[in-house]
Order: sequence, then structure tokens, then C-alpha cells
Amino acid sequence: MTARWRALLAAAAVTGVLAGCGSDTRGEARRSLVQQLVEGGLERPIAECVIDAFFADRSDAELKGFFDRPQLTPDEAAEFAALGAKCTPEHSTTAP
Repeated sequence: MTARWRALLAAAAVTGVLAGCGSDTRGEARRSLVQQLVEGGLERPIAECVIDAFFADRSDAELKGFFDRPQLTPDEAAEFAALGAKCTPEHSTTAP
């Protein structure tokens, strides 16, 4: 599943922008990334679960660093794959 996440998020990371601080910018970045995952083939509830969990423990500065890179790091790819498994009903009984 790591390759799938890398493919789904590669374009999202390039086009996403978290230019400043504040909930409006953070919210827009979240909505944009969820939409890109949906357009990449994920069901909306799974995409929202994954992105909510990814955003939960990150500051605006950390998210900006994520969006500034053209590709996922290996750790990010592994994290997204793990979150995807947790957020997919047929693979887990508990979503984050």
C-alpha cells in the first residue's frame, strides 16, 4: 500500500500550500488534500480520516514543511500507509 499512498500524495504535496498560520489556512490545506485524495480514488470518509490523523499532531510549521517538499519522505509514506489501514473499515475495526 505504500506505493499507492506515494502515488496518491505525490501530486497533493506538490500542489498543497500552507503559507501561514491560522485555522483558515490549515482548514483549507486539509480540505484541499482530502479532495485530492478523493480525486485519486479514496472514498471521502477514508481520506478525511487519514488527513485528520496526519494533521492532528502537527504544527502549522510542520505542515508547511510537508507541503514544501515535492515528494513524501519514506517515513511519511509509511505513516500514510498505516493511517490508511487504520481508516479502512475492512482492515480495521477502529479508526483514529
